[in-house]
Amino acid sequence: MARIEDQVRGEDGVEIRGDIILEVILSQVPIIDLVPASRVCKSWYWAVTSSLRHHKRPKPWLILHKQDIHNPRTISMHAYDPRSHVWMKMLQRSIKCVSNLKSSHSKFLYMFSSLKLSFSFDPLNLTWSDVYPPFGSCRDPIVACVGNFIVIAGGEYEYESDPSLVEIYNIGTCAWQICDNMPRNLIGLSASAFLSIATTKEKLLVTKKHSSMTYWFDPKSKCWFGPYTLNPGQPIVDYNIGTSDCDLILVGLCKNSQNAERLKIWKVVGENFQCEEIGEMPCIYVEKLTSKSSEISSLNTCVIGNFVYIYNPLEMDELVVCELIIDGQCRWWSIQNVVAGDEIMNKLVFTCSEVGFEDLQRVMRLENQRLLVES
Repeated sequence: MARIEDQVRGEDGVEIRGDIILEVILSQVPIIDLVPASRVCKSWYWAVTSSLRHHKRPKPWLILHKQDIHNPRTISMHAYDPRSHVWMKMLQRSIKCVSNLKSSHSKFLYMFSSLKLSFSFDPLNLTWSDVYPPFGSCRDPIVACVGNFIVIAGGEYEYESDPSLVEIYNIGTCAWQICDNMPRNLIGLSASAFLSIATTKEKLLVTKKHSSMTYWFDPKSKCWFGPYTLNPGQPIVDYNIGTSDCDLILVGLCKNSQNAERLKIWKVVGENFQCEEIGEMPCIYVEKLTSKSSEISSLNTCVIGNFVYIYNPLEMDELVVCELIIDGQCRWWSIQNVVAGDEIMNKLVFTCSEVGFEDLQRVMRLENQRLLVES
Protein backbone atom coordinates (compact mmCIF):
# COMPACT_ATOMS: atom_id res chain seq x y z
CA MET A 1 0.00 0.00 0.00
CA ALA A 2 1.35 3.40 -0.99
CA ARG A 3 2.01 5.83 1.83
CA ILE A 4 -0.14 8.93 1.98
CA GLU A 5 3.02 11.04 1.71
CA ASP A 6 3.80 9.54 -1.72
CA GLN A 7 2.57 11.05 -4.96
CA VAL A 8 -0.64 9.67 -6.47
CA ARG A 9 -2.32 10.29 -9.82
CA GLY A 10 -5.82 11.70 -10.17
CA GLU A 11 -8.32 10.60 -12.81
CA ASP A 12 -6.87 13.10 -15.29
CA GLY A 13 -3.38 11.72 -14.75
CA VAL A 14 -2.12 14.79 -12.90
CA GLU A 15 0.18 13.95 -10.02
CA ILE A 16 -1.13 14.96 -6.58
CA ARG A 17 1.34 15.28 -3.72
CA GLY A 18 0.54 13.03 -0.79
CA ASP A 19 1.43 15.71 1.77
CA ILE A 20 -1.26 17.98 0.31
CA ILE A 21 -3.82 15.17 0.59
CA LEU A 22 -2.80 14.67 4.21
CA GLU A 23 -3.20 18.40 4.89
CA VAL A 24 -6.73 18.37 3.47
CA ILE A 25 -7.66 15.31 5.54
CA LEU A 26 -6.27 16.90 8.70
CA SER A 27 -8.27 20.09 8.02
CA GLN A 28 -11.42 18.04 8.74
CA VAL A 29 -10.11 16.74 12.07
CA PRO A 30 -11.09 18.49 15.35
CA ILE A 31 -8.19 20.62 16.52
CA ILE A 32 -8.06 18.73 19.82
CA ASP A 33 -7.17 15.55 17.87
CA LEU A 34 -4.42 17.29 15.91
CA VAL A 35 -2.10 17.30 18.93
CA PRO A 36 -1.61 13.49 19.01
CA ALA A 37 -1.59 13.46 15.19
CA SER A 38 1.33 15.90 15.18
CA ARG A 39 3.37 13.42 17.24
CA VAL A 40 3.21 10.56 14.73
CA CYS A 41 6.32 11.71 12.86
CA LYS A 42 7.98 14.86 11.55
CA SER A 43 6.08 14.80 8.25
CA TRP A 44 2.77 14.60 10.10
CA TYR A 45 3.82 17.46 12.38
CA TRP A 46 4.54 19.70 9.40
CA ALA A 47 1.29 18.57 7.75
CA VAL A 48 -0.67 19.55 10.87
CA THR A 49 0.92 23.01 11.14
CA SER A 50 0.54 23.59 7.39
CA SER A 51 -3.12 22.52 7.57
CA LEU A 52 -3.79 25.06 10.32
CA ARG A 53 -2.18 27.82 8.22
CA HIS A 54 -3.81 27.11 4.87
CA HIS A 55 -7.12 25.35 5.50
CA LYS A 56 -9.54 25.59 8.43
CA ARG A 57 -7.79 27.83 10.90
CA PRO A 58 -8.69 27.71 14.62
CA LYS A 59 -11.73 29.80 15.52
CA PRO A 60 -12.49 31.35 18.93
CA TRP A 61 -13.90 28.86 21.41
CA LEU A 62 -16.91 29.33 23.65
CA ILE A 63 -15.88 28.27 27.17
CA LEU A 64 -18.54 27.15 29.66
CA HIS A 65 -17.54 27.07 33.34
CA LYS A 66 -19.85 25.11 35.67
CA GLN A 67 -19.58 25.83 39.41
CA ASP A 68 -21.41 23.73 42.00
CA ILE A 69 -23.63 26.05 44.07
CA HIS A 70 -23.30 23.94 47.22
CA ASN A 71 -19.59 23.23 46.77
CA PRO A 72 -18.06 26.29 45.02
CA ARG A 73 -14.63 24.64 44.82
CA THR A 74 -16.05 22.14 42.34
CA ILE A 75 -15.68 23.75 38.92
CA SER A 76 -15.66 21.97 35.56
CA MET A 77 -14.98 23.42 32.14
CA HIS A 78 -16.56 22.64 28.78
CA ALA A 79 -15.45 24.16 25.48
CA TYR A 80 -17.17 24.47 22.10
CA ASP A 81 -14.95 24.60 19.02
CA PRO A 82 -16.76 26.19 16.02
CA ARG A 83 -14.04 24.95 13.67
CA SER A 84 -15.09 21.33 14.17
CA HIS A 85 -18.49 21.89 15.87
CA VAL A 86 -17.67 19.71 18.88
CA TRP A 87 -17.94 20.15 22.65
CA MET A 88 -15.00 19.14 24.83
CA LYS A 89 -14.63 18.67 28.56
CA MET A 90 -11.60 19.50 30.70
CA LEU A 91 -10.93 16.66 33.11
CA GLN A 92 -9.18 16.79 36.52
CA ARG A 93 -9.18 20.54 36.60
CA SER A 94 -9.03 22.35 39.94
CA ILE A 95 -9.32 25.99 40.98
CA LYS A 96 -8.63 27.34 44.45
CA CYS A 97 -11.99 29.02 44.64
CA VAL A 98 -12.53 31.94 47.02
CA SER A 99 -16.01 33.04 45.90
CA ASN A 100 -18.49 32.92 43.04
CA LEU A 101 -16.99 32.59 39.59
CA LYS A 102 -17.81 35.48 37.23
CA SER A 103 -16.87 36.72 33.78
CA SER A 104 -16.52 40.16 32.22
CA HIS A 105 -16.24 41.56 28.67
CA SER A 106 -16.39 38.07 27.13
CA LYS A 107 -12.90 36.81 27.96
CA PHE A 108 -11.99 37.87 31.50
CA LEU A 109 -12.66 35.29 34.25
CA TYR A 110 -12.42 36.29 37.90
CA MET A 111 -13.47 35.71 41.52
CA PHE A 112 -13.88 38.68 43.82
CA SER A 113 -14.44 38.85 47.57
CA SER A 114 -13.47 41.03 50.53
CA LEU A 115 -10.44 38.77 51.04
CA LYS A 116 -9.03 38.28 47.57
CA LEU A 117 -9.27 39.11 43.88
CA SER A 118 -8.38 36.14 41.67
CA PHE A 119 -8.29 36.43 37.90
CA SER A 120 -7.22 34.52 34.83
CA PHE A 121 -6.88 35.57 31.21
CA ASP A 122 -4.89 32.78 29.60
CA PRO A 123 -6.92 30.97 26.89
CA LEU A 124 -7.92 27.90 28.94
CA ASN A 125 -7.65 29.50 32.40
CA LEU A 126 -4.90 27.17 33.54
CA THR A 127 -3.09 29.89 35.48
CA TRP A 128 -4.55 32.28 38.05
CA SER A 129 -3.26 35.38 39.80
CA ASP A 130 -4.25 36.36 43.35
CA VAL A 131 -4.04 39.91 44.71
CA TYR A 132 -5.35 41.73 47.75
CA PRO A 133 -8.72 43.40 47.06
CA PRO A 134 -9.01 47.20 46.74
CA PHE A 135 -9.66 49.47 49.70
CA GLY A 136 -13.42 49.60 49.32
CA SER A 137 -16.00 48.20 46.92
CA CYS A 138 -19.67 47.38 46.57
CA ARG A 139 -21.49 44.20 45.66
CA ASP A 140 -21.30 43.10 42.01
CA PRO A 141 -19.06 45.93 40.73
CA ILE A 142 -17.61 46.31 37.26
CA VAL A 143 -14.45 44.20 37.06
CA ALA A 144 -12.48 44.46 33.83
CA CYS A 145 -9.00 44.03 32.38
CA VAL A 146 -7.80 46.93 30.25
CA GLY A 147 -4.25 46.57 28.97
CA ASN A 148 -2.03 46.32 32.03
CA PHE A 149 -4.77 47.37 34.47
CA ILE A 150 -7.56 45.67 36.39
CA VAL A 151 -10.47 48.11 36.86
CA ILE A 152 -13.01 47.79 39.70
CA ALA A 153 -15.83 50.35 39.67
CA GLY A 154 -19.21 50.94 41.23
CA GLY A 155 -21.68 48.21 42.10
CA GLU A 156 -24.71 47.98 44.38
CA TYR A 157 -24.78 49.73 47.75
CA GLU A 158 -23.42 47.90 50.79
CA TYR A 159 -22.79 48.96 54.37
CA GLU A 160 -19.91 51.47 54.55
CA SER A 161 -19.19 51.15 50.82
CA ASP A 162 -18.88 53.95 48.28
CA PRO A 163 -20.85 53.13 45.09
CA SER A 164 -19.00 55.81 43.11
CA LEU A 165 -15.51 54.54 43.91
CA VAL A 166 -13.22 53.52 41.05
CA GLU A 167 -9.92 51.76 41.69
CA ILE A 168 -7.36 50.28 39.32
CA TYR A 169 -4.71 47.64 39.91
CA ASN A 170 -1.49 48.03 37.94
CA ILE A 171 -0.34 44.51 37.07
CA GLY A 172 3.19 45.76 36.45
CA THR A 173 3.69 47.61 39.74
CA CYS A 174 1.29 45.46 41.82
CA ALA A 175 -0.32 48.59 43.30
CA TRP A 176 -3.87 49.92 43.64
CA GLN A 177 -4.78 53.50 42.75
CA ILE A 178 -7.96 55.53 43.27
CA CYS A 179 -9.41 57.27 40.18
CA ASP A 180 -12.13 59.78 39.31
CA ASN A 181 -15.53 58.79 40.66
CA MET A 182 -17.93 56.81 38.52
CA PRO A 183 -20.47 58.83 36.47
CA ARG A 184 -23.64 59.58 38.43
CA ASN A 185 -25.83 57.69 35.94
CA LEU A 186 -23.96 54.44 36.64
CA ILE A 187 -23.85 54.64 40.44
CA GLY A 188 -25.57 51.90 42.39
CA LEU A 189 -26.08 49.53 39.45
CA SER A 190 -25.28 45.82 39.53
CA ALA A 191 -22.81 45.09 36.74
CA SER A 192 -24.21 41.67 35.85
CA ALA A 193 -27.86 42.78 35.71
CA PHE A 194 -27.86 46.34 34.36
CA LEU A 195 -24.60 46.97 32.51
CA SER A 196 -22.88 45.63 29.41
CA ILE A 197 -19.09 45.89 29.33
CA ALA A 198 -16.50 45.86 26.55
CA THR A 199 -12.79 46.62 26.49
CA THR A 200 -10.03 47.55 24.10
CA LYS A 201 -6.32 47.71 24.89
CA GLU A 202 -6.74 51.34 25.97
CA LYS A 203 -10.22 51.76 27.44
CA LEU A 204 -13.24 50.30 29.20
CA LEU A 205 -16.68 50.90 27.66
CA VAL A 206 -19.85 50.62 29.77
CA THR A 207 -23.42 50.65 28.39
CA LYS A 208 -26.67 50.63 30.34
CA LYS A 209 -28.48 47.59 28.95
CA HIS A 210 -31.95 49.18 28.93
CA SER A 211 -31.17 52.72 27.80
CA SER A 212 -28.04 52.68 25.55
CA MET A 213 -26.32 55.37 27.65
CA THR A 214 -22.58 54.73 27.23
CA TYR A 215 -19.43 55.94 29.00
CA TRP A 216 -15.80 55.01 28.56
CA PHE A 217 -12.93 55.02 31.03
CA ASP A 218 -9.21 55.56 30.41
CA PRO A 219 -7.06 53.86 33.10
CA LYS A 220 -3.98 55.90 32.18
CA SER A 221 -5.64 59.28 32.75
CA LYS A 222 -7.96 57.77 35.41
CA CYS A 223 -10.87 59.72 33.86
CA TRP A 224 -14.38 58.94 32.56
CA PHE A 225 -15.81 60.32 29.30
CA GLY A 226 -19.43 60.61 28.17
CA PRO A 227 -22.29 60.12 28.16
CA TYR A 228 -22.79 58.94 24.59
CA THR A 229 -25.89 57.38 23.05
CA LEU A 230 -25.98 54.26 20.89
CA ASN A 231 -28.82 55.06 18.49
CA PRO A 232 -29.27 52.71 15.53
CA GLY A 233 -32.76 54.10 14.88
CA GLN A 234 -34.53 50.99 16.15
CA PRO A 235 -36.82 50.41 19.17
CA ILE A 236 -34.26 48.46 21.24
CA VAL A 237 -35.13 47.16 24.71
CA ASP A 238 -31.82 45.46 25.55
CA TYR A 239 -28.31 46.60 24.55
CA ASN A 240 -25.19 44.39 24.63
CA ILE A 241 -21.74 45.52 23.51
CA GLY A 242 -18.50 43.70 22.74
CA THR A 243 -15.30 44.19 20.78
CA SER A 244 -14.66 42.27 17.58
CA ASP A 245 -10.99 42.73 16.74
CA CYS A 246 -10.77 46.57 16.77
CA ASP A 247 -14.49 47.22 16.23
CA LEU A 248 -17.17 47.91 18.83
CA ILE A 249 -20.16 45.63 18.24
CA LEU A 250 -23.74 46.29 19.40
CA VAL A 251 -26.21 43.42 19.75
CA GLY A 252 -29.70 44.80 20.21
CA LEU A 253 -32.99 43.11 21.11
CA CYS A 254 -35.77 44.94 19.28
CA LYS A 255 -39.53 44.84 19.88
CA ASN A 256 -42.21 46.44 17.69
CA SER A 257 -45.69 47.67 18.65
CA GLN A 258 -46.98 44.07 18.52
CA ASN A 259 -44.21 43.02 20.94
CA ALA A 260 -42.61 40.85 18.25
CA GLU A 261 -38.93 40.16 19.01
CA ARG A 262 -36.07 40.72 16.58
CA LEU A 263 -32.33 40.76 17.11
CA LYS A 264 -29.84 42.76 15.10
CA ILE A 265 -26.08 43.38 15.12
CA TRP A 266 -24.42 46.73 14.39
CA LYS A 267 -20.84 47.95 14.10
CA VAL A 268 -20.31 51.14 16.11
CA VAL A 269 -17.90 53.58 14.45
CA GLY A 270 -16.53 57.07 14.97
CA GLU A 271 -16.27 59.38 17.94
CA ASN A 272 -20.05 59.92 17.87
CA PHE A 273 -20.75 56.16 18.14
CA GLN A 274 -22.62 55.85 14.83
CA CYS A 275 -24.27 52.47 14.23
CA GLU A 276 -23.92 50.58 10.94
CA GLU A 277 -26.17 47.52 10.63
CA ILE A 278 -24.36 44.22 9.98
CA GLY A 279 -27.18 41.70 10.03
CA GLU A 280 -30.37 40.37 11.61
CA MET A 281 -30.84 37.04 13.34
CA PRO A 282 -33.22 34.73 11.41
CA CYS A 283 -36.56 34.19 13.17
CA ILE A 284 -35.90 30.48 13.69
CA TYR A 285 -32.95 31.31 15.96
CA VAL A 286 -34.82 34.06 17.83
CA GLU A 287 -37.36 31.38 18.74
CA LYS A 288 -34.59 29.17 20.11
CA LEU A 289 -33.67 31.92 22.58
CA THR A 290 -37.24 32.37 23.81
CA SER A 291 -37.78 31.41 27.42
CA LYS A 292 -40.60 29.26 28.78
CA SER A 293 -42.57 32.46 29.37
CA SER A 294 -42.53 32.96 25.58
CA GLU A 295 -40.74 36.29 25.94
CA ILE A 296 -37.11 37.40 26.02
CA SER A 297 -36.48 39.96 28.75
CA SER A 298 -32.70 40.19 28.36
CA LEU A 299 -29.83 38.62 26.46
CA ASN A 300 -26.13 38.10 27.13
CA THR A 301 -23.35 37.94 24.59
CA CYS A 302 -19.74 36.83 24.25
CA VAL A 303 -17.87 38.57 21.43
CA ILE A 304 -14.36 37.75 20.25
CA GLY A 305 -12.65 37.92 16.88
CA ASN A 306 -15.40 37.67 14.26
CA PHE A 307 -17.67 35.51 16.44
CA VAL A 308 -20.70 36.54 18.48
CA TYR A 309 -22.21 34.01 20.91
CA ILE A 310 -25.71 34.94 22.14
CA TYR A 311 -27.76 33.33 24.92
CA ASN A 312 -30.77 33.93 27.13
CA PRO A 313 -29.66 33.82 30.80
CA LEU A 314 -33.11 32.52 31.77
CA GLU A 315 -33.21 29.77 29.14
CA MET A 316 -29.76 28.35 28.37
CA ASP A 317 -30.69 25.08 26.67
CA GLU A 318 -29.55 26.46 23.34
CA LEU A 319 -27.17 29.21 22.21
CA VAL A 320 -26.97 31.04 18.89
CA VAL A 321 -23.71 31.70 17.06
CA CYS A 322 -23.08 34.46 14.54
CA GLU A 323 -19.90 34.45 12.45
CA LEU A 324 -19.17 37.84 10.92
CA ILE A 325 -17.93 37.26 7.37
CA ILE A 326 -15.40 39.60 5.73
CA ASP A 327 -17.82 40.85 3.03
CA GLY A 328 -20.28 42.11 5.65
CA GLN A 329 -22.47 39.01 5.74
CA CYS A 330 -23.39 36.88 8.75
CA ARG A 331 -23.43 33.11 9.13
CA TRP A 332 -25.88 31.90 11.81
CA TRP A 333 -26.34 28.58 13.56
CA SER A 334 -27.33 27.26 16.98
CA ILE A 335 -25.69 24.85 19.43
CA GLN A 336 -27.09 22.78 22.25
CA ASN A 337 -25.82 23.59 25.72
CA VAL A 338 -23.86 20.49 26.66
CA VAL A 339 -24.86 20.86 30.34
CA ALA A 340 -28.46 21.93 29.74
CA GLY A 341 -30.64 21.27 32.77
CA ASP A 342 -27.80 21.75 35.28
CA GLU A 343 -28.66 25.40 36.02
CA ILE A 344 -30.60 24.58 39.20
CA MET A 345 -27.65 23.06 41.03
CA ASN A 346 -24.85 24.90 39.24
CA LYS A 347 -23.78 28.39 38.26
CA LEU A 348 -22.95 28.62 34.54
CA VAL A 349 -20.42 31.22 33.36
CA PHE A 350 -19.47 31.82 29.73
CA THR A 351 -16.27 33.25 28.28
CA CYS A 352 -14.57 33.21 24.87
CA SER A 353 -10.97 32.32 24.08
CA GLU A 354 -8.74 32.23 21.03
CA VAL A 355 -7.26 28.80 21.69
CA GLY A 356 -4.24 28.01 19.56
CA PHE A 357 -2.49 24.76 18.74
CA GLU A 358 0.33 25.66 21.13
CA ASP A 359 -2.20 26.10 23.97
CA LEU A 360 -3.53 22.59 23.39
CA GLN A 361 -0.03 21.17 23.28
CA ARG A 362 0.63 22.75 26.67
CA VAL A 363 -2.54 21.18 28.11
CA MET A 364 -1.60 17.75 26.83
CA ARG A 365 1.80 18.00 28.54
CA LEU A 366 0.20 18.53 31.95
CA GLU A 367 -0.36 15.37 33.95
CA ASN A 368 -3.51 16.59 35.72
CA GLN A 369 -5.23 18.13 32.67
CA ARG A 370 -7.09 16.42 29.85
CA LEU A 371 -9.48 17.56 27.15
CA LEU A 372 -11.93 14.97 25.83
CA VAL A 373 -14.48 15.32 23.04
CA GLU A 374 -18.04 15.11 24.40
CA SER A 375 -20.22 15.53 21.31
